[in-house]
Amino acid sequence: MEIKLTRRSFNLALGSLALTVPAGSLSAQELQEKQQLRYAVGADDIKSLDPHFSVGTGETVGIYYEGLLSFPNGVATSERLEPALATEWSVGEDQVTWTFNLRKGVQWHEGHGEFTAEDVKFSIERIKDPKVASPFADSLSAIESVTVIDPHTVEIKTSRVEPSLPALLVGYQAQAGFIVSKRAVEAGVDLRTHPIGTGPFMFQEYRARESQTAVRNEKYWGGTPTIERLTILFMADDSTRELALRSGDVHAIELPARQDAVDRMRNDAGMTVDLMAPANMFSLLFNLKHKPLDDIRVRKALAGAIDRNTLVQFLGKDVATSEISPLPSGYLGHTEDVPFTAYDIQKSKALLKEAGHADGLNLSMVISNSNIYLPPMQVIQEMWKQIGINLELKVVDHPTYHRLIREDVNPVVIYGAFRYPLTGTIYLTQFYHSKSAIGKPTASLNFSHYGEIIPGIDQLLDQALSELDEKKQVELWEAAQRKITEDIVSVPLLTRKFAAARTPTLDLGSEPKSFYDFNEKTRLLK
Repeated sequence: MEIKLTRRSFNLALGSLALTVPAGSLSAQELQEKQQLRYAVGADDIKSLDPHFSVGTGETVGIYYEGLLSFPNGVATSERLEPALATEWSVGEDQVTWTFNLRKGVQWHEGHGEFTAEDVKFSIERIKDPKVASPFADSLSAIESVTVIDPHTVEIKTSRVEPSLPALLVGYQAQAGFIVSKRAVEAGVDLRTHPIGTGPFMFQEYRARESQTAVRNEKYWGGTPTIERLTILFMADDSTRELALRSGDVHAIELPARQDAVDRMRNDAGMTVDLMAPANMFSLLFNLKHKPLDDIRVRKALAGAIDRNTLVQFLGKDVATSEISPLPSGYLGHTEDVPFTAYDIQKSKALLKEAGHADGLNLSMVISNSNIYLPPMQVIQEMWKQIGINLELKVVDHPTYHRLIREDVNPVVIYGAFRYPLTGTIYLTQFYHSKSAIGKPTASLNFSHYGEIIPGIDQLLDQALSELDEKKQVELWEAAQRKITEDIVSVPLLTRKFAAARTPTLDLGSEPKSFYDFNEKTRLLK
């Protein structure tokens, strides 16, 4: 007996009709003659176009690759997931055996054969393989085995009840759900610079520190894309990207998530600005191994000297919202019923004095030169001066920052992240469970060493992980947030939306979520 919790069927013809023929649709004559899209991203190059490693800006791998499932148009939610490379799925009576029926006839790019269950098994096992060292391995930790039933049926067993499994298999940028070609990898194709997928666009060319180019997949199962050629240009300088959009050299750009940039593009240049979510919540994480941050009075003083309202005003009301809980707003299990430390300069000074630092403190930290990280940290640097904290910021490039914070060099780390599915499972585990502490083989993003230095959080998170009753699971996540906040191992700051701008003649073909996601329905209008 099977319980069809999320079983879906998909009629491609009807689905395509519903999306491509809306009321007031445009005729072919209203399309630009040349469907050659140019998009400028805020990076000077890429590290990898391998979807099992790609995490960087400009690594737009979603145009090449797909997952078993996809999000509904315009939202990133674990509810109402839609078919992609899988046409339907179900979970057995034991609640740990999942069956995915795969789409037939889907072809890999460049003649690498038909997509089958072998590719699904290979992809999941590749991500989970410690020798491969994919950054997404932890996301699929619940998967115990993958079995090929036949070429178009795959069975996935989990080691625990994991109702969010389908959401983990969605193909989306910087997530674990993308499927790669077993044949291409085993043939020696280097996916870092030559992606082979099943998606609407096929790789054509990569030019180091310049661009990557894709052409439409004429045989795409979802219908032939309108865009003939898609060029992604690397433009790290914000002003250069804005000028390129204004002059018509590009059709879309990544935009700094700042109010002045949004207003300039929207009001002065007449561009369409998209402010997208889910987005990164930024937090400060105190390293409990670094003195004097092992003293909760010092941590509380630092937390109480941060004015979230000033930070939000600095970035802009349209792009930022304040946060007080370790789990971001909008996630299942989020609560604001936490004992957060309110902004109070005098109380912070008194706490420092009580901790034996009446004359203040000298701290030093490396910080990324990224406009996402450096400016907010400079604002906090000025705030801390009010209580006698002299914070030295050692500015390094963004890749170096990520390397150094994983070497435990900082007493304080500022980090922005969002994690699918939008629940407490992955987010709280990666930042606060002891197994995620920096320096461990299972390290993730636990820069504070919480759970390792201060015990107790692991039990709450582990109980929540195995809890079948959603109400009880939420209660455990809420308790975890209160404990984290009470111990002041982090200071949630704000959620900063992702921003991008485009000419009004660019129709994305779907509502953007966290990134511009070009697809077969994207088109350039006259």
